[in-house]
Amino acid sequence: MKVRMIAILLVAAACAGAAFADVSEVETESGVLRGFASAHQPEVTVFEGIAFAAPPVGELRWRPPAEPIPFAGVKDADRIGPACWQARNSDASLYARGNLHRSEDCLYLNLYTGAADAGERLPVMVWYHGGGNTTGHAGARIFDGANLAARGAVVITANYRLGPLGFFSHSALSGESAENSSGNYGLLDQLAALEWVRDNVAGFGGDPERVTIFGQSAGGTDVCLLQTSPLAEGLVDRVIGQSPVCIKLDRDLEQGHAAGNVYAENLGVTGSDDAEALARLRAIPAEQLIATPGAATGPVIDGWVVPDRPYDVFSSGGHNRIPVMVGGMSDEYYGLQHTAAPISEAELDSYLEGAFGGEAGAIKSLYPAALDLSPLDARKEVMGDNAFLLDTRMWARLAGSHGDPAYVYYFSRPAPVFRLYVHEDPDLTGNGGVRTFGAYHSGDLAYVFDNLDLVGLDWDDADRALAGTIAGYWVNFAATGNPNGLGLPEWPTYDPEADVVQILDSEVRAAVHPKAEQLEFLEELYLRGISR
Repeated sequence: MKVRMIAILLVAAACAGAAFADVSEVETESGVLRGFASAHQPEVTVFEGIAFAAPPVGELRWRPPAEPIPFAGVKDADRIGPACWQARNSDASLYARGNLHRSEDCLYLNLYTGAADAGERLPVMVWYHGGGNTTGHAGARIFDGANLAARGAVVITANYRLGPLGFFSHSALSGESAENSSGNYGLLDQLAALEWVRDNVAGFGGDPERVTIFGQSAGGTDVCLLQTSPLAEGLVDRVIGQSPVCIKLDRDLEQGHAAGNVYAENLGVTGSDDAEALARLRAIPAEQLIATPGAATGPVIDGWVVPDRPYDVFSSGGHNRIPVMVGGMSDEYYGLQHTAAPISEAELDSYLEGAFGGEAGAIKSLYPAALDLSPLDARKEVMGDNAFLLDTRMWARLAGSHGDPAYVYYFSRPAPVFRLYVHEDPDLTGNGGVRTFGAYHSGDLAYVFDNLDLVGLDWDDADRALAGTIAGYWVNFAATGNPNGLGLPEWPTYDPEADVVQILDSEVRAAVHPKAEQLEFLEELYLRGISR
C-alpha cells in the first residue's frame, strides 16, 4: 500500500508570537484524508469521522461489515461521525446521552496521532466504548484521544453497531450466513476497525504490529471476547479490559435464535419464508427496532466470532496469547444504581438467596461494613464484586496460568460525579456531594484519557496526578506490554497465589487485593455451579 504523509506548517505571522500547527494528509486505501491540529494538544494531529466500513444499511443490515467506499480527491477529516442508533435520554443518569446525532450509517473512527511523520511507528491504542452494547459513542468528548496521543501513541476510538442492529440473532440470519452465524455484528465491526488499522495506520505514524485494544464496561467485555476469537489473531498485540463482564458468558446461538424469533414476532414478522421475513425485518425503521421490546443486548457464542464459552477458551489456552491488563472499580454499582430506592434487610436476603442459594448467609457475612451502611449498600457491593471484580480476577488468573503476562488494578479513588456524554451540562444535582458514589462504574474514564480538563467538574491536584500516572501506565503497556516506566510506581506482574494488584488511588501502590476474601469465595461458588 502506498502511504504518504505531507506535513504543512501554517504560520500566522501577524499574530503576536507566531503560531505553528501541523496539518497532515494521509493516503489510505480508500482515499486521501486531511487532518487538523488538536485544539488542546497542537502537536497532535486529529482525523475525525473516518469510514472504516461501508454504511451497514439496506441489504447490509445484519451482515458482516463491507469494505469502506473509496472516494476521490482529498477529504477533510474534521467532523465526528454520528453515533450508532440507540435510545436517547436526558435524565439525571450518569449515562444520559442527551440529543446526540444517531444513524445506521455509523461505522466511523476517530484517530489522534502524536507522530510528526509516517516513519515513527508509534504504538496504537484502539478504544471501544461501554454502554451495555446498546448505547455509547466513540466521538464523545470524554474519549478525545489527544492527551494520550501526546505521550507517544496513535489513539483510535471506533463506533460499532449497538442493540438490535448490532446483536440481533435469528435463525433466518444464520441460515443465510456462510458461517451459520448471527448476532455478533457489533464485534465484527470492531474487527473491521482493526483490519482498517492493520492496512492503514502506518501512514499515520502507527505501528501495525503494536496494536492494543482497550475498552470499558461492555467495551471491556468485547475486548475480552476478541481475545478469545480466532478472527482477531494477528490483529491484536495487547488487551486492556476496564470493568468487563466476559468470562462467565454462556449465551449460545440457540438461545440467541429463540430470543430473536420472539423479538421478530414483537415486530410483527412471522411466517416460514425466511427470505420474506428478512426483507421485512430489513425494511423496519431503526427507531422502531430500538423501541420494540425484546431487542438483543449483547454477544452470543456463535462458534465463529466467539468460538466457545470464554471461561473454556481461556482454560484450554485457546485464546490469543498476548499481554493482559485488567481491573475494576471499588464501587461499581454505586453509579449504576445511583437512583435505586432503599431496600430492607429482608429484601437483601431475598436477593442473596436468589443469587447464591444456600450460601446466601455466607456471602452476607463477608460484607459487614457495607451492611452497617444499609442493605442497599451491601447489595451494591455484592453485585459489583460478583460481576466486574470477579471477572477481572478470573480473566487475569486464566491468562496468567498459560504464561501470558497479566497486570491487575483496583481503582479506589472516589471520582467526581458528572454526566459522561453531556459535557456541556455535566452537573448531577441532589446526589449528596460530588464524590458520593465513590469509585463508581465509569469513574475511571476521564483519568485513563487524561481528560480532566475537558470534561466533568471539581477535579483536584490529586486527581490530576493520578490521571497522569494512569495515562502513563496505559501508554507504556501499549508500547511494550508492560505498564512500568520511568517515574511510575512499580506495578508487579499478577501472581494468583500472592493476589497482589495495583491500587489506583491518591497513593498508587501494590497491595494484596482489598476484596481477596470475597472474590475467592465468589469464584468458588461460580466453579461449583451455585452462582452465575
